Formats: sequence, structure tokens, C-alpha cells
Amino acid sequence: MKNGYVANTWISNAKGYTISSGHEWLRQKQPQQNWTHLIWNSWNIPKHAVITCIIMHNWLNVKEKLFRLGCCTDDRCIICDSGAETQNHLFLDCTYSKLVLQFLKQWCGFKIHVSLLGGLQPAKTCLKQQVHYLLWNAFYYHIWAQRNAARIQSVLLRPQKMAGMIKEEVCQRIKIKLGRTSNRTDST
Repeated sequence: MKNGYVANTWISNAKGYTISSGHEWLRQKQPQQNWTHLIWNSWNIPKHAVITCIIMHNWLNVKEKLFRLGCCTDDRCIICDSGAETQNHLFLDCTYSKLVLQFLKQWCGFKIHVSLLGGLQPAKTCLKQQVHYLLWNAFYYHIWAQRNAARIQSVLLRPQKMAGMIKEEVCQRIKIKLGRTSNRTDST
């Protein structure tokens, strides 16, 4: 953080210090991320968008972070136990997540990119793009929820069943959205 005072003068406001200028100085405005509109829109389910936003900021408390802080005894993935549980591992490298993605690919026919941000690439049409983002937000949410269920309740759904749950939720959301705002080009 830069100093707010230089030569005993408040640098953020020529008139002197105000609470507002102090708040702005502390906040240090950040540039808007180019992916925020992909997450925060009316198509996405809010609880899914929250988890995706946390993931995009790398704020998810995965075991690798907790292990470094001394909060757990190991950093192994709770679901597959084949690597350190990082965000990339959990959503992209974990065998469970890969299988769920494989089932989702078969269902939707979208080209699914292999990176956290890669999942949020624009598709061809407006409706297809919205469904793509909706699908990714649902995937992130449900994988994280499944990871927590495995940790807390020692329960792990079959990947095909997890993909089916995501598919059902995405289809319900599409029906809700198309029921409200629909035109001929979107419904075909």
C-alpha cells in the first residue's frame, strides 16, 4: 500500500483528509475482471455464481492451503486421494471431476476447455453461450459440494449421477429463463 500522507499532507484529497477519501485510499480500486459478466448474470443460479467467483479469485479453502496453514494433517484430495487438493486438481485433474465432465460433454455437445478460466469461453450463439456459463457454474458448485459431502459425511455420488444432477438443474434453469424471455432463434 502506498502512503496516504506525503510531507504531512493527505495525498488523496487536496482539501485534506475525509472519511470518504480514506475509504477510497484503503480500498485501492481494482480493475474489473473480464469474467465477472460471465458469472454475475440472470441466467446463473446465485449460489453457483458465488462459488465460481470464489474459485476465480483463488479463495477456495482447499486442503493444500489448509495444510500449509497447519489446519489439517495432509493435503491429499478427499475425493480421489491421487494428488494434492488444489483448485486445479479438484476441478480439472481429479479423476472424479474428469468423469463428471466427460458425461457432461456427452450430454451437451459443447467443446469443454481444460482450465478454470477456459470453461468460461464464449460459445457461438447467445443462448448457447448462456447455457455454457450456466453449465460451468453448476459444475463448479456441485463438485465443491460433493467434495464437502465426501469430507463431512463420507458420501460420494457416482460421477454419472452427479452429471445427471447438474444436467437436471441446468435444464430447469433453461426452462425458467426461456419461459420468461424467449424468441424463435433461441428456442431452435
